[in-house]
Amino acid sequence: MRVVVFGATGVLGRQVIPRLVERGHGVRAVVRRPSEAHALVALGVEVVQGDILDRASVMASTAGCTAALHLATAIPKPGGATDWSLNDRIRREGVRHLLDACAASGCRRYIQQSIAFLCGDEGGLADEDQALAENAFLQSAHDMETAVRASTLDWCLVRGGLFYGPQTFEDGWRAAARAGQLTLPGDGAARLSPVHVIDMARAVVLATEAAPARSIYHAVDDEPVSYRTLFGYFCAQYGMPAPAAGGEPFLPGFAASNARIKRELGWQPAYPSYRSGFA
Repeated sequence: MRVVVFGATGVLGRQVIPRLVERGHGVRAVVRRPSEAHALVALGVEVVQGDILDRASVMASTAGCTAALHLATAIPKPGGATDWSLNDRIRREGVRHLLDACAASGCRRYIQQSIAFLCGDEGGLADEDQALAENAFLQSAHDMETAVRASTLDWCLVRGGLFYGPQTFEDGWRAAARAGQLTLPGDGAARLSPVHVIDMARAVVLATEAAPARSIYHAVDDEPVSYRTLFGYFCAQYGMPAPAAGGEPFLPGFAASNARIKRELGWQPAYPSYRSGFA
């Protein structure tokens, strides 16, 4: 399979591309700065310059490819700037550009990274058929999924949990825990369904190879965890007291089921829960 990847040098793309190469796929990586893609070149990946927000470069990128992966994001880091406008544009404009490019070039298979946050938390574990939570903060993700689902391409939405692993939120959480400065968002009772970025990458690769057309999957750990439990675990690892409550909420709570991706694609998380994932 010939696969074009947007978001190739991001947290997820860096994990997906080597796994595609290992499984024998040809990969074209679209990057804004080819000078920063030496590792991709060393893997034998075709590197081309482009930007998901530049329609002309996107239209040129899919020629000769059989699958397209939209893994591009621009997520603000906790404690830093909170401007989500670029990420919103990537979800709205970028998706439209790539869908149009695939339709024009005959690249039928389309894999979209999405977010399991859309499920919200109704007390149980949300499956892929549950109505999505209404939340203005997540509107661009709603719009992104709506655009993909309206396409005539052979699309698949892979809704990831909150990433942990190398170069994710985990880095900041650990630094704060070591310094005795990790604070719970609110009272810490909100739940989230995390996923190790390596497990998310494996889910994307499996979806690229085997997902049925017009399918949706949750790629999350086997169980959700509250911020209180998760942050308490971090602090205990460094011999620090349990984190205090009262911090600023960052993202809405959510709890999702991974039963479908296990059943249909044979995916199993290498890190089933925070216990092994954050060890």
